[in-house]
Amino acid sequence: MSMKHNSPIRTVLVDGSPECLVRLEKWLGTLSNFSVVGKASSGVDALEQCRMLRPDLVLMDVALPCMNGYEATARIKEDGHCPMIILMSLFHMDEAYAVDSYSKADVVLNKDVVYEELIPAVTRLFPGRAGIPEERSFEDNMV
Repeated sequence: MSMKHNSPIRTVLVDGSPECLVRLEKWLGTLSNFSVVGKASSGVDALEQCRMLRPDLVLMDVALPCMNGYEATARIKEDGHCPMIILMSLFHMDEAYAVDSYSKADVVLNKDVVYEELIPAVTRLFPGRAGIPEERSFEDNMV
């Protein structure tokens, strides 16, 4: 990945719920280390966004129309440009991990705690990134 250490993490958001996309984009917009460069509402749209935009990070829901997040993740990873992919799931984590070996996701987060766990997960995925805040919750930014 040719990302500069002080440039924002170019992020594509993928969720079948327009409300979730708006909330995630609004929250990430308060963090200087993220730049939302694209949004998609299906796995098929996610593939196209990743081909066109070549993001550093994809934050994707598992439950998507047309093509689920597991299959979309596998196809994105096979496509050559390999962004880091964080899958979000409402399912119990054991169920998500059982399928995760197929998807090749870098991280799977439970959607219930995504606002608490996303920053630590991104810090692990991009270890050389200066300035990623250790703790910054959704509630801190949505007041």
